[in-house]
Amino acid sequence: MRQSNAKRKPSIADVAAAVGVSKTTISRYLHGEYDYMSLQTKERIRKVIEELGYRPNRVAQILKATRSNIIGVVIADISNPFSSQLLKGIQTECREQGIQLLISDADNSPKVERTAMESLMDSQVDGLIVNTAGDNDDFLIDFATTPGNPPMATLDRVLLPLVCDGVSTDNAGGVRLMMDHLVSQGFDYVAFVVRPPSGITSRLTRIHAVEDYLERHGGDGTGDAAGRIEGETLIYDRTRNELPRLLKDLGDRQRGRRICLFANNEETLQDVLYACEENDCDDLALCTFGSENTRFTRSGITCLDQQPSLMGRTCARKLIGRIRSTDKEPFSLTEIPTELHVYPSTAAFPV
Repeated sequence: MRQSNAKRKPSIADVAAAVGVSKTTISRYLHGEYDYMSLQTKERIRKVIEELGYRPNRVAQILKATRSNIIGVVIADISNPFSSQLLKGIQTECREQGIQLLISDADNSPKVERTAMESLMDSQVDGLIVNTAGDNDDFLIDFATTPGNPPMATLDRVLLPLVCDGVSTDNAGGVRLMMDHLVSQGFDYVAFVVRPPSGITSRLTRIHAVEDYLERHGGDGTGDAAGRIEGETLIYDRTRNELPRLLKDLGDRQRGRRICLFANNEETLQDVLYACEENDCDDLALCTFGSENTRFTRSGITCLDQQPSLMGRTCARKLIGRIRSTDKEPFSLTEIPTELHVYPSTAAFPV
């Protein structure tokens, strides 16, 4: 009889024997159940697992455990650089807390988003983080309020009124911060460029904040003339390639003014850059919501850094806390402040 030279994989019993505790204690550790476990025991188990190279059977764990220690994440558009930073933050927090991730891309489709959530449910996830594609509020509200469903948290784009925990940018505060900067730089006209809102709260909040700022600081003869700025919201349909025409019309209507295009996000910024190239309107100033990566675009584009990695990490922490808590605390919305990074794209006009 031929003897196998393959090294036997360590079992949970081997780990328990090496640590000097029961298999039940090891199982509780693997499932993240640390309530009655000392820090010394946790650290000893961690070291032995690492030394032995023990890898638990995840399928068996899920079948036996009350929790799978897996979180599902649905991202509206995984190709968006902003989304990759959200995921990085989620992954960092989950790795520290011993949680695994299942990630699905909604491809900016409400239908795909619904299918993705149902598929993740079939995988027995403990909770869901949803960065919604929009136009899906009824489904999300129904999911969040259905007894027996796992906890859900929304990321960047939230549900109002709150039916689950959420994390978003302080959108209104960010708009005010950028608009104050543009006024200080001598601009007298701003166009906030955005795709159709489609029920997406971040877009709606920013539009309302821009309009409110323009109403309070418009050229209506009130207040300090040096602090006035006028403008508009420029909503465009990307599928119709209408942005080049809209920007040309804007330039014709506001000829001679100091104009800045304020992009809703980095995807919109790319659309604006292409449209400006097509119209040869590089004289227009640019700024955007997004991340500090915009410093690499052209000579640097002024941005409101939304700190997406921090957003993702905060959302994961809130959801994990909700999963592990036995208390039914009220749902909360955490708004992450933006950071203004100024680059040459909004250089001051000479007086």
